[in-house]
Amino acid sequence: MKRSPLLLAALFWFMPGVNAQVSDDDEALAYQLKRKYPDERVACVKSTDEYSFELGKGDDQQPIVMATAKKNVSFISLREAAMIQYAEFYDKFSAIKRFTQYYKSGEKYYSYSKNPIDKSATSGGIFFDDSRVKFYNIILPRMGLGGLVEVEKKYNDSKYLTRVMFHSYYPIKERILRFSVPSWLQLDIREINFEGFKIEKKQEVDGKNTVYSYTIKDLPPLNSEDHALPAAYTWPHLVILVKSFDANGTRQKGFESAADLYQWYKTLYAKCDNQGASFKSKTDELVRGKNNELDKARAIYYWVQDNIRYIAFEDGYAGFIPTVAQDVYKNKYGDCKGMANLLTEMLKQAGLKAHLTWIGTRHIPYTYAIPSVCVDNHCISTVYISGKPYFLDATEKYNPVGEYAYRIQGKEALVGKGDQHEVLKVPVAPKEQNKIITRASFSLNDNLLKGHLKVTFTGEERTGFHQFYQDLPTDRKKEFLQLVLEFGNDNLNATNVKTSDLNNREIPVVIEGDIDLSNNVIREDKEVYAGIDFFPRKLSSYMPDDKRVNPYEFNRIYTAEDEIDLTLPAGYKVKDLPQAFSNESADYGFSGSYTVIGNKVLLKKSLSITSGTVKKQDFGSWKTFLKNLRDFNNNIVIAEKDPNYVAPKPISVKPANPAPAKVAPVRMPAARKPAIKKQ
Repeated sequence: MKRSPLLLAALFWFMPGVNAQVSDDDEALAYQLKRKYPDERVACVKSTDEYSFELGKGDDQQPIVMATAKKNVSFISLREAAMIQYAEFYDKFSAIKRFTQYYKSGEKYYSYSKNPIDKSATSGGIFFDDSRVKFYNIILPRMGLGGLVEVEKKYNDSKYLTRVMFHSYYPIKERILRFSVPSWLQLDIREINFEGFKIEKKQEVDGKNTVYSYTIKDLPPLNSEDHALPAAYTWPHLVILVKSFDANGTRQKGFESAADLYQWYKTLYAKCDNQGASFKSKTDELVRGKNNELDKARAIYYWVQDNIRYIAFEDGYAGFIPTVAQDVYKNKYGDCKGMANLLTEMLKQAGLKAHLTWIGTRHIPYTYAIPSVCVDNHCISTVYISGKPYFLDATEKYNPVGEYAYRIQGKEALVGKGDQHEVLKVPVAPKEQNKIITRASFSLNDNLLKGHLKVTFTGEERTGFHQFYQDLPTDRKKEFLQLVLEFGNDNLNATNVKTSDLNNREIPVVIEGDIDLSNNVIREDKEVYAGIDFFPRKLSSYMPDDKRVNPYEFNRIYTAEDEIDLTLPAGYKVKDLPQAFSNESADYGFSGSYTVIGNKVLLKKSLSITSGTVKKQDFGSWKTFLKNLRDFNNNIVIAEKDPNYVAPKPISVKPANPAPAKVAPVRMPAARKPAIKKQ
């Protein structure tokens, strides 16, 4: 419902601060920031985070390092009747000790009497977690009016203070991060993505503490953009690591290497009391009659994929400790750790060398050179067969053994082997492994353009098809297969649809059928116009606008190969053939051409997404590429009647029997001229 300006004004009139005085300096600053950020309603004048550290005791009464963050964030309105929501998140490992809002009048701040809103922050994709959020809706009803938020947040264990970003979803005039590090603490502050940003760094001594300060100015907002890389890939931030600390005269280890991180994971994993008796008979059933290790692993892996439902669950240490395997088996659901735990235990029962494995998906840019819990957000199983590691992700439905989802390809995996560990890299599949292959043959007769079409999906394109198709209700699957062949093209109609064995996730998915593309034909006198490029890969949704700040992320690499031939009717020849087009770069490529072979026209196209990302500095060439691709996809074939063509005379054959009586011919209605619908 759209509210009228008068209603909005009435609502804002009763908000705190409506009668506050705006100083000349604040009004001037508001207009200055408004010119710089014309699309924003509110800007942050100054944001300061101050971090301090102290000794404490964990649940096991062992010494730990606790951290406190004190935040001071001041806002200013760039419009009349503006609002911003300021939020702080917490969970069982942290607590918000103080959260206060103020509004500004003149040069002074006055507290807002109401408490912040406090609610669960569990997202729709998570069954349960312990994360909560406190937030204020900060109302600034006048241009230049200021607001202030003060926060004190305590981390029960500093290993959960992982990283601090400079940017936010609102523009910031000045941002300061300050860390006061006591002499007993060895703190490692990793600087990420600093190149290209003017960040002032200082190091000062304050008594027994060393103070590290970072200051950056004039930060634009982090806009929410489609197909964007996570902010940690491109924007400056800090990763905080407690390497070691002194407690009661004894040096205590923190996270100084991947080995330290693994030892902590191992301690938590040891709390998982797996009892495999309840699923031993199922394991034996799955591997019965299987004579080699790969077949055994395949049978167990596919059973877990098909029978255990993924449900995210994050609650305190349960966010790090896998659910016991017997509970996952009994309940038939689990998060990634629980599913990996059950899969690993079943593989062990089958006599295979399997190990629980921690990994960060492509959502996270770090390697284990940064030994922090922010490096990992996922859990899988690693099984060694004939000395070769296979990474099995039970949450990746219909994924075959030996193939890996793009989201973990190239990522480092921390494989737990009892007291030892191993860091391995998941192989990166070539783009040729993930293909969409389209083959079509058409014949043009009068105004009818008909033929046969076959589409093949391999690699992740096949897996993605299964993940969608297998979850469809049975009564919708036939319709979906027809839609696949029609490619969303209103001019194309598919019939007699057939498929490969869709119960086998390891073979390519093949869908084929007869197709009618007659609506892509126009006949004028002696000329025929036919559009046989029925599936133009426009990529129009990836056209960046002038305001875009993030690279484009495809979340996949693949190759699409199209080969379409058109048989012309007797007596016709090609009058005009579209020009070929090709473009190759490090991140993407395309080649397309039309050729004539006898009375056939052959269209061949190949589109590849090579790196999965188009960088911002390449947007200019990317826009040109998309425009040229669109133009090529809109090409049509023009054929004309050959004036020199002489139709072959029919061969007269004397009938063996007397000719039947003559029947008056039936007059057929004139062919309707079809229209080519624009895609």
